[in-house]
Amino acid sequence: MTKKSIEESKEFLESEYKRRSLGMRRQILKTIHKAGSGHPGGSLSVIDILNILYFYKLTHNPHLPSDPSRDRLIFSKGHASPALYTVLAEAGYFPSTELERFRKLGALLQGHAHREVPGVEFSTGSLGQGLSAALGLALGGRLQGEKYSVFAILGDGEMQEGSIWEALMAGG
Repeated sequence: MTKKSIEESKEFLESEYKRRSLGMRRQILKTIHKAGSGHPGGSLSVIDILNILYFYKLTHNPHLPSDPSRDRLIFSKGHASPALYTVLAEAGYFPSTELERFRKLGALLQGHAHREVPGVEFSTGSLGQGLSAALGLALGGRLQGEKYSVFAILGDGEMQEGSIWEALMAGG
């Protein structure tokens, strides 16, 4: 590749990333508005991180969500589920029409992410539990000789929980 084509590739990726993030932000607001409730701040604040992870970093396959070699994302920031659901729909884990039913009785997508949603590794709701779960997955994978990576996204409210500090100390 020439220097010019590398720069052109970087520009394309940056514009694609920005386009996708903007579209997902719009979808988050539509989803929350249609539901009549939700947490836009936490969802909007994490969308860039999820965009980078799902479309540029994580090894995953929406057609095989339980593939043993996949990377794992523990999304402990439960109130930001509209962001996670939007990214999973964009990545192809389920039809984007499911977003229209967010928080509706009997719908797949509820206010907190749960394991029955394709692509969700860990049910949220109990503050401070996600990092310990991520640590357990990482250590378990290491003991079994697996090569997958484990990522954890935490909310600021749960960072004060004692279990977070215990997981941080154990992780080191």
